[in-house]
Amino acid sequence: MSSLTPESSPELAKRSWFGNFISLDKEEQIFLVLKDKPLSSIKADIVHAFLSIPSLSHSVLSQTSFRAEYKASGGPSVFQKPVRFQVDISSSEGPEPSPRRDGSSGGGIYSVTFTLISGPSRRFKRVVETIQAQLLSTHDQPSVQALAGEWQGPWVEADRASG
Repeated sequence: MSSLTPESSPELAKRSWFGNFISLDKEEQIFLVLKDKPLSSIKADIVHAFLSIPSLSHSVLSQTSFRAEYKASGGPSVFQKPVRFQVDISSSEGPEPSPRRDGSSGGGIYSVTFTLISGPSRRFKRVVETIQAQLLSTHDQPSVQALAGEWQGPWVEADRASG
């Protein structure tokens, strides 16, 4: 009789009560492609999105890489696993973006990759959706969205009253 382990049989890990604690080496990534936006603007928008989400902390790894951690607020923190993810920005046109028709530099095609390092996949997706909404927003001041009711900033009510 062969011995089945969660590592040798992913199906066993899924059925196991301990399956949530066993890594199945499934890397989760979300990609976003941005066009006609300078790299400096993309980086600024990402940092602004990070700063606008309560309970999210971030650090700069390099010119085009960030690491972030989101800790859900509310409820006992013992049962809430933080979401850790990395954000990488890369040019899709090669090392140097092509100049615009009017001669100005800037706006190339960039890929923003969100990679889950650890934590609940569902919460990771909600955090990334919030960041994406701000990156894709055409407004100068991106709006803050609640993460599926997990948090509600006091400024949300003020924004509704003024707008």
